[in-house]
Amino acid sequence: MKNEIKFKEYMTMLCELHDKILSDMMKDLYWKVLEPFNDEQCEDAFKELIYSTRFFPKPVDLIEILQGKKQDQATLAWLDVLGAVKAVGNYKSVKFSNPAIHSVINAMGGWPQLCMMESKDEKWKQKEFERLYEVMTLRGGKHPAYLPGTHENSNTPAMIALYEERTGKKFHQDIIAIGYEEQKQIGFGG
Repeated sequence: MKNEIKFKEYMTMLCELHDKILSDMMKDLYWKVLEPFNDEQCEDAFKELIYSTRFFPKPVDLIEILQGKKQDQATLAWLDVLGAVKAVGNYKSVKFSNPAIHSVINAMGGWPQLCMMESKDEKWKQKEFERLYEVMTLRGGKHPAYLPGTHENSNTPAMIALYEERTGKKFHQDIIAIGYEEQKQIGFGG
């Protein structure tokens, strides 16, 4: 949040609504928590708290409204994955806009294996995905750049060299981008 005047107005409303007096240190804490978010997002969060909460909100309450609960984020990520499984399939390589998804799917056995799940196993795979997603996002760290599909996994260096020798063309691996502004194919030279 950048608009300090609006911040003070909303904090004053919340304090008056809940008969609460905040120290300057606590006000600074709330201000720092809201710093990464834009003014519109913060105003919406304050309005939601004003109309829905019975107790004075803690900083975590604001963050949950602004970011969504971890479970909600995991479910939304699963919906992206499920859509890609159905639209792309296991043969092509994929790159999700949320790189944590790559780590989760690798922990579940990789992209091709996930794509070959049976519909009767879908709800169990969703539970596994959501549980792992929460862990992987908390852990942070480095995530794979993309997930190789069956086609890429089966192209050994010797096969690539043979292809290039026979066709006279440089090998080019397509990667399907998912969750970006528009879904597109991005190339990956081999």
